[in-house]
Amino acid sequence: MAEGAVRELIAWMKILLFTALIVLLARQFLFEPVEVHGTSMMPTFQEADKVLIVKLSDIENFDIIVFKTPGDRNFIKRVIGIPGDRISMADDRLILNGTPVEEVYLEENRNLAREQGLEKLTENFGEFTVPGGAYFVLGDNRLNSVDSREIGFVLDHAIIGEVKLRLEPFENLGAIE
Repeated sequence: MAEGAVRELIAWMKILLFTALIVLLARQFLFEPVEVHGTSMMPTFQEADKVLIVKLSDIENFDIIVFKTPGDRNFIKRVIGIPGDRISMADDRLILNGTPVEEVYLEENRNLAREQGLEKLTENFGEFTVPGGAYFVLGDNRLNSVDSREIGFVLDHAIIGEVKLRLEPFENLGAIE
């Protein structure tokens, strides 16, 4: 092999190694693809949808996050309350900091519940304040979701990231708002 070919091969190997290192670092600290398991976020997400999470994100009300449970499972849920928020539920209406909130992402599930003879998706609960360093999360499929109503608050160190993009199914590819 000619000396020039060896140098070119080494140069390409350095480029590939550098690229692999950048990809690994980005995946470790910035982005991560995640597959949705279960039906707790239907109809927003279906079983086996693939999403991209951003690990460096300021979490706000109604963001969708992925977090680790105490049993070391990844859950995907919608953030309803951030630290300091006052939350209650009355007659299937979320009250956030004293103001009723229209949860438009629940309309499809509300219609399905009515068709099945159910009056509401979410049982009433009295007002509480989300403590510092914690978040109150609910699944969009309120009738079939293990969320903060059962597992309690999600601590900030358990949050892996915020869902920003749907990757699959490809026909639904796009940003999550």
